[in-house]
Amino acid sequence: MGTHGGRPFRFGIITDIHYTPEEQAGRTSAGLDRCFTCWEEADTALVIQLGDLINREGAEAENDLLSIRALLARHPGEMVHIPGNHCLAVPQARLFDIMGIPAPYYSISRGGIRFIVIHGMDVSVLSEPENEADRHLLHYYHVVMQAPFYCGAIGSRQLEWLVSELDTALRNEEPVIVLSHLPLLEETSDQKHGLLWNHEEISALICRYPNILACLSGHYHPGAYAIREGIHFIVLPAFANCSEQPCCFTAGIDGNNLRISDSRGTLLHDLELPGSR
Repeated sequence: MGTHGGRPFRFGIITDIHYTPEEQAGRTSAGLDRCFTCWEEADTALVIQLGDLINREGAEAENDLLSIRALLARHPGEMVHIPGNHCLAVPQARLFDIMGIPAPYYSISRGGIRFIVIHGMDVSVLSEPENEADRHLLHYYHVVMQAPFYCGAIGSRQLEWLVSELDTALRNEEPVIVLSHLPLLEETSDQKHGLLWNHEEISALICRYPNILACLSGHYHPGAYAIREGIHFIVLPAFANCSEQPCCFTAGIDGNNLRISDSRGTLLHDLELPGSR
């Protein structure tokens, strides 16, 4: 399961850079260079960037996004971008154009793994609902439940797409890793940070599929882990919180295990994958 050129499939992960030039331009640049070296030494097939590239709003947001894009472009390998809530300080169409994001939600296949990218800010105070169902969803969570305004939900059209993607992957016997900026389980976040508004519905859906290996998220800066129905829900710590070494990670699928190490080589997770028991 998961090979790259006959070797175990490895990929880099980074999340929540929160680039702010006045405070950390030099540290971010040096930290990212160390991440690039780490990923190159691990021979990663791609890097997954889990969102919140920037921190400021208003006129500075797009300039900051262009700056962090230039820093990330120094990495020679493929990088998959998942939009975070802070990223949407730049209008979505412009954000996607700058970062080369093909669609709000999409999937790719690498190393025999189907990576499914979901967009947790699909229904939020930052977007106009696509239909009546999404309008009700927004009213329920934002007005009735008073859920954190900086989080959001997966809308009705995306949900239909997600079910179709998961059904197809199951039919094709493809292992799946779900990528989401927002955490998908309550036990992997806290009240301050919040999580996907309709996390209960989405996590219940995910747990119906035996071929889903893991869900990777950011947003909750300390990081967290939980397991449900044999599926690993992993929230990676924020790059922005690292004072001594950059918080970047290398994940490897070797046989029936998913192993995730930090940039210092410390093993954070050694997880048995579903179907291997």
